Amino acid sequence: MLFSFSERNYWNGRSIASHGKSGELIFTNVAVTAGIPDVMRRYEGDLLFGLQWEDDRTTARERLATAGFGDSLHAGRRDAWWLPDYRIRLTYQAGCIKQAGACGIFDISLGIPMHPLACAPATREYPSAEQVLSVLGRSTNDPDFQVAFRDLGLASLMAEASSEVVDRADEHGFILYFDSRQGVPGSHPVCTGISFVRDRLGNSRAWAGPLPFGLQFDDPPSILEERMDQRASRWLDEGTFGSARWSLPGLQVSVNFDSLDNCLESVRVIVEGHRTSNCQPRG
Repeated sequence: MLFSFSERNYWNGRSIASHGKSGELIFTNVAVTAGIPDVMRRYEGDLLFGLQWEDDRTTARERLATAGFGDSLHAGRRDAWWLPDYRIRLTYQAGCIKQAGACGIFDISLGIPMHPLACAPATREYPSAEQVLSVLGRSTNDPDFQVAFRDLGLASLMAEASSEVVDRADEHGFILYFDSRQGVPGSHPVCTGISFVRDRLGNSRAWAGPLPFGLQFDDPPSILEERMDQRASRWLDEGTFGSARWSLPGLQVSVNFDSLDNCLESVRVIVEGHRTSNCQPRG
């Protein structure tokens, strides 16, 4: 068995200055495993919802559906069910755990989700996804850029744009990327990309406006390609966190997702032809 804990002030979304100072830990998750011979022992107790270690994906889903949670499934390489107060996650053996045995469940974890942080009180209105995408490739002096971000600290965004990465994830759930080398000397930096960030990635607050391409932060990885209306050019989902990438006309789109809870963590859109090595430091 594996038990997980989190410091109380961080878990409850208290101020950053208070993190690590509560002197208390909150019990947040427990995981049990089917075991690996000569490596770890199998958990021999009763499993939740009548699950058995020998259950395949179809059988496990049927058991959760019988328990009344069929509509709570967030599907991916693993399966996660978002119950009213808990999340249950299953990792399956076939193709997932290189040293595991026959087809079945490899591990089961049950945990409580963190509460989201409230939106920044000074924010009046978030721009639409179409409005944001339309200003990619435009300078900070462009009227449309200024209208899009007028309620999201426009003056400081313009002042910091020459640094090329302006992180407002903690305040408003986004990160902007700029190219200060475009144009002639003395020209304004050009906005080349944006990351839309969900809440609680470190100390981030969620982007409270709509996401592009009809995406939602709570979307499971299994419906990403349907949302994007094409197959991903790259797909990685074997670890705790996964990512997918699409090449669209004039744009590179990258989605990072949590492959345990099966939800989106961030969506990055970059103008084609620009470097992404310094992009998306979170998620």
